Amino acid sequence: MIETKPNEPIDRSVCPTLGHAMAISAATIDPNRVGGLLETAHAMLAGLDPASEIGFALAMGKLWGVHLNDQNGMKFDQDKSFGVENLRTAFNQIKVLMENGFGNNGEYIGLDVKVMRTEKQEGSYKHLENSLKIAKMLEAKVEKFDYEYQKKCVEERDYEALEMYVMELLMQS
Repeated sequence: MIETKPNEPIDRSVCPTLGHAMAISAATIDPNRVGGLLETAHAMLAGLDPASEIGFALAMGKLWGVHLNDQNGMKFDQDKSFGVENLRTAFNQIKVLMENGFGNNGEYIGLDVKVMRTEKQEGSYKHLENSLKIAKMLEAKVEKFDYEYQKKCVEERDYEALEMYVMELLMQS
């Protein structure tokens, strides 16, 4: 399993994206034995949308693991709690994973986050708790998602209505 890293441990990488990992897997003796692990912040560091990377690897049958976290721009790998920087991006990731039944065949989702450097010792696990709570809240939002309305919006090419629907769904308590 190849974990893509656009700038770790150095700024030049053989496998910065899942596309690169898929290309390498195709060149191996047994491509069926090679898959990818996406840390979502790594996709952001590469300037890509994590949900698109997830969807691409799923379509290729090569997404074997996901580490959910968040990132504020293309800085160093921050490993922030999942969903704290961009809730819509986090929603899209959960949505594509759920739509494709990710995890039903032994794949796994991890939370790749680290405590903020200035956090007190007694609060050092809050980042994990927060990531899991946000992921579960987003799963509940995906379960409420109206796919018929999405289909109608796409057919009518009314993407502004679809965007507003998603935002209203996310902002409902």
